Amino acid sequence: MTTTITADNIRALAQSNDADPALAVAQDEVVLVPEAAAAGGHIVYTKAELVRDYGEEITDVQAEVLAAGISAQLA
Repeated sequence: MTTTITADNIRALAQSNDADPALAVAQDEVVLVPEAAAAGGHIVYTKAELVRDYGEEITDVQAEVLAAGISAQLA
């Protein structure tokens, strides 16, 4: 089964106010976890990485491109 990260997943990560949010894959589902270090699934991208790579704001185009890139890496 192929796991797909969507631009909506990226936007949710960008907007999260949790302590150390991350996108993780758990049971073939993409989930937003509040603490990357405590996640039980496979971490695919953290908000810290998002801010480092794109800054505090991410455009819709950047979210689409990033989602496609991460999905390709997971395939």
